[in-house]
Amino acid sequence: MTDRDFIAEMAEAVEGAIPAGDYVASVVAADLVERLRGEDPELLAGWLDLKAAVILADVVARKSNSKRQAARIGAPRKAFAEAARSFADGDVTALHPFAAEYVVDEDNTRRTVANMTASDCRFVASKYEDAARISKLEAAFHRAVGKKIGARVVGEVFTEAQYLDMYRSVTQQGPRSVPRAAAA
Repeated sequence: MTDRDFIAEMAEAVEGAIPAGDYVASVVAADLVERLRGEDPELLAGWLDLKAAVILADVVARKSNSKRQAARIGAPRKAFAEAARSFADGDVTALHPFAAEYVVDEDNTRRTVANMTASDCRFVASKYEDAARISKLEAAFHRAVGKKIGARVVGEVFTEAQYLDMYRSVTQQGPRSVPRAAAA
């Protein structure tokens, strides 16, 4: 057993791996993993062991979301057309819409469409409404910033405090709110 604080050490390693300029998160992560495998495999293994449940929960959630997304728009048109014909010919399992999963409560319970209650459907709808509202506000914010900066970059036109004040006024979010970071 070790006395190392794998969480704090990894946080420091991640912070040190992020370059000052533009970067791609997946490339930074892959480089960090490669470096740690060579220089400090104990840190990598210890951190992964402590974070395994959280990482796997994310993988499970992404898998569910991916299946739902694929069922909705990801299938090639020809395959969809064939499935639709099969469905029309009486094969009710061809499109598998009941197999799609959604988070149906604040505890993040996932349930298939086939087993969702009216309350579950209302919860899902409210989450989509919230996401749409937030996305529209964020779009308005970025549109306003783009209009204001013209051919310059944000840091030439705004201070960070001004940027946050503008973000909060456009998005109608609280004083501790900050813009969402780009997903990896």
